Amino acid sequence: MKRLKSNAVGDEIWRRRLKVAGLLVVLLASLVLAVQAYTKVARQMDQNVHIDAFDSYMKTVPAFIDAHKAYTSDRFPLPPLALLFVAPYTLLSRPAAQAAWVLTKPFMFVPIFLLMIAMVRRAGVRLETLAVLLVAAGWFFPVIGDVQEGQMNLLMLLPLVTGLWLAQNETRRHQWAAGLMVALAICIKVTPLAFLAYFIFRRRWCIVLGILAGIGLWLFLVPALFFSWHQNIVWLRQWTSIMILPYVTGGVIKFANGESIPELMKRLLEHVPAWQDMLRGHTVYHYVNIVNWSPKVVTWIWRGLLAVIAVVGMIWARQPLKTFQGRRYLMEIGCIGMFMLWASERTWVPHYVTLILALMATAMIASDAAAPEKTRRWAWMALLGVAALMPWTSDLAKIFGRDGRHYFDSMDVVLWASLLLAVVLIRSRYPALALDPRMPQASPMEAPA
Repeated sequence: MKRLKSNAVGDEIWRRRLKVAGLLVVLLASLVLAVQAYTKVARQMDQNVHIDAFDSYMKTVPAFIDAHKAYTSDRFPLPPLALLFVAPYTLLSRPAAQAAWVLTKPFMFVPIFLLMIAMVRRAGVRLETLAVLLVAAGWFFPVIGDVQEGQMNLLMLLPLVTGLWLAQNETRRHQWAAGLMVALAICIKVTPLAFLAYFIFRRRWCIVLGILAGIGLWLFLVPALFFSWHQNIVWLRQWTSIMILPYVTGGVIKFANGESIPELMKRLLEHVPAWQDMLRGHTVYHYVNIVNWSPKVVTWIWRGLLAVIAVVGMIWARQPLKTFQGRRYLMEIGCIGMFMLWASERTWVPHYVTLILALMATAMIASDAAAPEKTRRWAWMALLGVAALMPWTSDLAKIFGRDGRHYFDSMDVVLWASLLLAVVLIRSRYPALALDPRMPQASPMEAPA
């Protein structure tokens, strides 16, 4: 008995040291990335080149705030609410704003990681340390891409994960709060609408009503308080006509170099460039298509494929779910998080920060003593597979030549990694609602490994 207690104490000390080491690494890495971001913008700001998404916002947003500029393109692809998050940074110089945005990111991805671990604890599973490290390894490259490329995906993901964590509580107050948080994510980026469909499917009506009320709050009321009701409506109409309607009504895909299913189908089945670069002053286009079908045919193919995936998902999730404090909830939201990436009109590696939902669900299965041994083995293999695939989305791929990164991107490495997780989650069959009453409830600030 004394030996068991000693081992438990030693294990807890190891976990605490690991947490402290992780936070120190995050702090130091954030400072280094902030300095790099400042230097990058300072060196290139006088050149007429695209630096990253956030720097583009720094040049575009002041015209929205000061002169009520119209939405005329997708240079600012987010709805008017997002202007409120970006506007304070425009008070700084462009290099300082970039550094400040980088330093803001840890206050997004650290709480997201802790909330996800707390959700797994609520489901009755204590994650093994190796599982946590593999999740971090698989999630690292989307996160670093979001930070370095000035993206807004973590800004969307924080309220989304907060809402999903709140949804695990069975009280009406928490369910309404969950809906408001999910609505905030939807009003920053549209793709979390997939979770509205999920909560309707699960008949969680308090959450559904909270989301609908939240959309009214975040999309209409809050921006109107700053920009006037009329201006907000005008902007919403312009933004919808540019960012939503072409894709929804006509299946228009602007890019063919992304990591979603529509983009993959476009570059494989149409004769469109997968990427382009400059060679001796000339633009060189690269193609990877295997056939050259009409855009209309390709549109029907990817729409049909997404419809099949959605139907298969509903069949898989057809059994009742009496509580969200079980394993099954984590598995289902992991699949929904991947589907919203697969179905998007534009999805790149930084958008795959949402993969944390599926990664944590898979880590839960790998760490769950109640799961069959074969199921756990598949989960471990999937975590290892994702950790091995994700580095090829970085400049590591350039070891295969100047275009190595582009070739790996065209192969949709992150898409196949997410499909690997989806297969494991769908194949996993064990008591979906099993709860261990001995497992203490975790607060969001606890980070058990």
